[in-house]
Amino acid sequence: MKKRILHVLMLALASVMNATAAITPTESQMWWGYLSESDTQGMPYSGNLGYNAPCTIDAAIYVPAGDDFVGGSTIKAVRIWLGDNVTSVNSNMKVWISAVLPTDVDKSAYVQTVPQSALTRGVNEVELATPFEVNNQGIYVGFSFSIRESAFPIMSNGADAPHAFYYRVTNQGWNDFYGAGYGKLALQLLIDGGDYPTHSAVANDMGQYIVQKGESVTVPVVITNKGKNAISNITYTIATEGGGTTPETTIQVGNLAFNDSYTAFVTLKSDEEPKKYTKTFNITKVDGEANKCAAKAGICYLITITEKLAAVPVVEEFTGTWCGYCPNGIVGMQKARETYGDQVVLIAAHASDAMECADYYPILASVTGFPSARMNREKDFYPSASTMLNTIKSSLDRDVQGTIELSAMWTDEERKAVRFDTKTKFVYGENDGRYGIAYVLVEDGMTGSGNGWAQSNYLSGGTGDPDMDFWYKAGSVVPGLAFDHVAVAAWDIDCGVSGSVQSEIVAGAIQEYTHIGDISGNSLIQDKSKLKAIALLIDGISGAIVNAAQTTIQDYSTGVDASTSAPHAVAYYTIDGRQVDAMQKGLNIVKMSDGTSRKILGK
Repeated sequence: MKKRILHVLMLALASVMNATAAITPTESQMWWGYLSESDTQGMPYSGNLGYNAPCTIDAAIYVPAGDDFVGGSTIKAVRIWLGDNVTSVNSNMKVWISAVLPTDVDKSAYVQTVPQSALTRGVNEVELATPFEVNNQGIYVGFSFSIRESAFPIMSNGADAPHAFYYRVTNQGWNDFYGAGYGKLALQLLIDGGDYPTHSAVANDMGQYIVQKGESVTVPVVITNKGKNAISNITYTIATEGGGTTPETTIQVGNLAFNDSYTAFVTLKSDEEPKKYTKTFNITKVDGEANKCAAKAGICYLITITEKLAAVPVVEEFTGTWCGYCPNGIVGMQKARETYGDQVVLIAAHASDAMECADYYPILASVTGFPSARMNREKDFYPSASTMLNTIKSSLDRDVQGTIELSAMWTDEERKAVRFDTKTKFVYGENDGRYGIAYVLVEDGMTGSGNGWAQSNYLSGGTGDPDMDFWYKAGSVVPGLAFDHVAVAAWDIDCGVSGSVQSEIVAGAIQEYTHIGDISGNSLIQDKSKLKAIALLIDGISGAIVNAAQTTIQDYSTGVDASTSAPHAVAYYTIDGRQVDAMQKGLNIVKMSDGTSRKILGK
């Protein structure tokens, strides 16, 4: 991390100050924070975060240099929300400000102590003994205390936001919780003296939507007030890349306080040509005045498709034998197979047990809890049977822009490699598509004994759900199980094999690709007759799984080497010899799997 030097190095171990009563901001002041006023409502005071043993806890937010509000201000106070477990705090609290996330908080630029006896459940407002001038520098503002026992006094709420939650416990490094699902740290700053913006609002980026030609789609747009004063309405236009701009439309957003958000729903009509278009939602006015926010526009990608394609949902379940609640996911996957069969692709990605597949690490790295599941890499959900079935049902009818077919066969009698043959077809056009195909092998009936095979079962002795009867009646540890859908090998699982889909997408055109998956060194696979091959068509921009296909693996045909029987492209070069990821427009030199080279004209 680049070190930032504070102009004001107070190193002020200020006199001990109590948490104050409610502070009412003056005309020149305001409470600022990533945590909005609506976020402060309904926080779970039973506690969000802490640790399961005695330790010191540090929590902080970061204010980037030159922030429109804080940069030119003076910090007069902080307020911190604490949960029910505040009674387990057994030290004074230190409020601190630092140019970097500190190794030792006592060496921060500003440190102030609040007595443990003054801390309370709910909001704690602490007036700074020496107001802190920010001078447009990047600063971390945080607090620290110790707990005597397992306790969870740290509060957070709302949706994740950049810079909004950093966390550390004794003997561990700092964690940036953006993207981890913990929301925003319950901390705000009382700032004074800045030239605070008014009539300022921003629209979020809306992601990608698909619509059939001649129809329309409703898109949610999150609008956030970035001005000091509450706002009641905004005016917007929608511009289409290479096309026109809609007339201004004004909508009411309620009484929206600073950093609070309102979700509006706008209708986008399909375009005439089946292509991918960029739509820009631009907030032109706030309460009738010109929008002063620099980043006032949100982007949406709209793909107009020519026809309805069959969608194959993909469920990736994240599990482990050490996880006592993971039997919920095991049953959820069983019910999904019984209900939907091959209409859905099921992949169980194990972590930290005997079935862990290293090829799946790029996806497992983003998992924040077990058990959990992910639908098409777009939605995380709890994999209980009812939630699993409902999530799959809602995904089956979704619009998709492409389809994929798969056949698979062994390349040799020893079954050392699998040949995956795929055909992809899109029903829209795009000059610079960024898609890839990932390949997976899953195995049914995996079993074993010893470390990492017996399933932990926290449901033992429970009642209530007939689907879980086996687990209610079983012990707290269940050996001898057979595990299904287990990911045992994968290739480029996060974004797909480079070059597996050409960048030029032509509506209705079929692209073919062959991938050889070498498993000769794979020691995880138990029974190759119980393997299933899977191909995932992945959107390289959003990371979502567009569509999928699965199949059994055909036997090797005697006398035919499946790895070489049909020569396929393995590398692409421009006419001047530069290697590229995929076929380009114009003349290409294509190296084939049989060692030959061909000159092919790319359209």
